[in-house]
Amino acid sequence: MKINWKLVWSFYVTFAIPLLYLTNIYLAYSFPKTINGSIFTTIAGTIIAVTGLCIWLTSYLHLGKSFGVLPQKQKRVVSGIYKYINHPMYLGIWLTLLGLSLANSSRVGIIFLCLIITPLFALRIKLEEKKLID
Repeated sequence: MKINWKLVWSFYVTFAIPLLYLTNIYLAYSFPKTINGSIFTTIAGTIIAVTGLCIWLTSYLHLGKSFGVLPQKQKRVVSGIYKYINHPMYLGIWLTLLGLSLANSSRVGIIFLCLIITPLFALRIKLEEKKLID
């Protein structure tokens, strides 16, 4: 039986990645205060999270019709926020998750972000870059 890798990838992207984001948020709130945090950590984390949300939303709105869940051959966007940052949506998501973990002083959230989310983003970026170059 031949495996339809496009279908597998579609499932992975559509369901697994958002579940990982939610897992990171869950860990940040379920295991708070595992870092010796202060009010400064909470404020800094909140500022980082809000900044990440703003970058995420701006990049999403700027992509318009170019936005897609699956990496596919399409024109590279090089205006707006994409003029300054190659993958602002991933940066925004990453900053949001980091900020939430810091705001809650959650070591578990930060570890999950570094060990799971960051390599996943690196893989996605590599695949997207390949599709944009081809």
